[in-house]
Amino acid sequence: MEKTTSKKDLDISPDVLFGIAQLALEPIKGIKATTPPVSVGEFLTGKRAKGIKVERKDDSVHLLLNVRVRYGLSIPKVVKQAQKAVREAVASMTGLKVESVDVTVEAIDVPEKLELANA
Repeated sequence: MEKTTSKKDLDISPDVLFGIAQLALEPIKGIKATTPPVSVGEFLTGKRAKGIKVERKDDSVHLLLNVRVRYGLSIPKVVKQAQKAVREAVASMTGLKVESVDVTVEAIDVPEKLELANA
């Protein structure tokens, strides 16, 4: 007879939730999580800031994504795809309720050809 694990018996690390969100973004063309510049504190502790922040309270989670979008793409369309992919991946893999997936577009990736044409 197989024993089922209740949510009280299971603890999911924020790093695991980060990894799930990061993997969910990979198949979406033209968007990627940003990595902020290294601060002295991060360098000394070895803990690197990430473009994905996870806030968890009991059985629910809020995700904050800081992303870069490729020039020429519809930002609202790409962001909606990212929100849906992250929400579904986290919910299906962990059983947690995803309250929100907030996205901040921090940068636009301009192709090198376009940069050279404007120089």
